[in-house]
This record gives sequence, structure tokens and C-alpha cells, in this order.
Amino acid sequence: MVGIDTLARFLTAAILIWAAVAKAASREPDRLRPYGIPATLRPPAYYALAAVEGAVGILLLLGTPFAPFAALGLGALFIGALSVARARGVRRLDCGCFGSKEQSVELLLLRAGGFTGLAALAAFPFDVSASPGETLVLVGFLVLVLAVVVLAALVLALYRQVGILTLRVGPGVALELAEEGPELGQPVPHLEQLEGVGPELAVFFSPGCRLCRQLAPAVRALGREGLAVHVVYENEEPDTFERWAVPGTPFAVHVVDGIVAAKGTANTLEQLEQLIALGAERIEYAAA
Repeated sequence: MVGIDTLARFLTAAILIWAAVAKAASREPDRLRPYGIPATLRPPAYYALAAVEGAVGILLLLGTPFAPFAALGLGALFIGALSVARARGVRRLDCGCFGSKEQSVELLLLRAGGFTGLAALAAFPFDVSASPGETLVLVGFLVLVLAVVVLAALVLALYRQVGILTLRVGPGVALELAEEGPELGQPVPHLEQLEGVGPELAVFFSPGCRLCRQLAPAVRALGREGLAVHVVYENEEPDTFERWAVPGTPFAVHVVDGIVAAKGTANTLEQLEQLIALGAERIEYAAA
């Protein structure tokens, strides 16, 4: 008869190997952006994680004694990384483990907690003939761990909402004028920080600008949600202001794959979000 620890070992191995193969097949290191990893470090970190997942999965199948503890460490890493992403304000992300599909961070935390519990069963086997009381204690412990993970995610979400609600005050439409800023639908002028892949937001601030200081928390919030945000200060890069024809500050430009999708003067988080949504709609319409 196959023991529970053996079954847990094989299931943990299958999950890790599946996740490693999915990451290697998709080859999308930018999935690590919501975790705050710099662009230059994403590719090595992404492929290193896939390699470690695959190696630990194979070692589990081979019955290596320390492999379950390595899987348990990976589970703790997953929970920690997702908690950090949620604390940064990220609400949904695509971890790349089982295909390309965005899911809520809370659901991913719950899934990571389940994986960690499965790895714990493989690392700390127990006798199925144990008394009902001992079995209930173990089950209760695993349920408690999952509950703590979910509650932590909910507290982080509440903390983020309380801090961001005050930013959603003011007129709801950003001011967009055709003659101001870079030309819509054209490649963006040179900006060293831009990656030229996917959605990005270039925001232009000036020192001493009161509205810029008020908008800065909103810009940081968008960055925590996974959007690549690049802030340019007039006193540091005056040539960039000239190339981008910035009419005044604060000014924002939504860029998608290196193309200007939307632009305008924005003073609130709501205006920034509407500007981003407008740019996304334009790109989608142009591709149709």
C-alpha cells in the first residue's frame, strides 16, 4: 500500500516538473516584474527558478531524502514572493506555473499554501494508523496555516485600499491635446528607461511642482500593481522634456510596445487609470 508521504512526494514532484516545463516553454521572464525584480535580473532569475523547480521535482521522484525539504523551502519562497507582490499593490498576476492565465493573488496564495502543505506531508510523514486525535491535530495545523495565508493576503489588500482611496479624488478625465506631447500612434522618442515591450507609463515631473508631489503616490501605486512606470524629472533630463514636447507637469504618456497609445495632463490616480485604459482600447482597436 502506498503511504501518504509517498503519494505527497509524487504529487509535489509532478507539480514542480509541470511548473518548470511551463516556464521553460513560455520563456517570459517579465512575469517576474510584479515582484519588484529589476529588468536585467529577470531572465536569469526566471530560468534559475525553472531549473530549481525541475531539479527538485526529479529528486523527489528519485527518492532523495532532502528533496521534500527543498520543496518545502520552495513553497515558503512562493508564499513570501506572493505576499510581497500583494503588499506592493498587485491584485492579479500570471505566475506562469500552469499556462498563461492571470489570477488573483489571493487565489495564488491559497494555491501556494496548499502546495506547501503537500510538501510538508512528504517531508514529515505520519503513520496512517495513528490515533484519530493525532490525525485531527495534523489536519487542523494545515488548515490553520492556510487560514493564516489567506488572512494575511486580505489584511494586505485592506491596507492597500485604505491607503489608495484618497487618491481617487478629482476630475475623472485627463486632458489630452493632439499638439502636446509625442504624436499618437507613432514610436516614442528616445528614453533610456523604456523597455519597448508591453504596456509602460512615462510620467514627467518638475521639482517644486505641488501637483507632481500629490500625484507621486498614485504613480507608485500603479508601479506596485505591475505596470512598468518611468518617472522623468525636468531638472535631471531637460533634453528628454524637449524631445517629448512636454507642455507642463504633471504629464503622462501611455506607451504600448514602444508606440504612443495615450497622453495627457493628469492630476489624480483616476485620471491616470483612464488614460491607461484609453491607450489599451486604442491599441486593441488598431489591432482588430
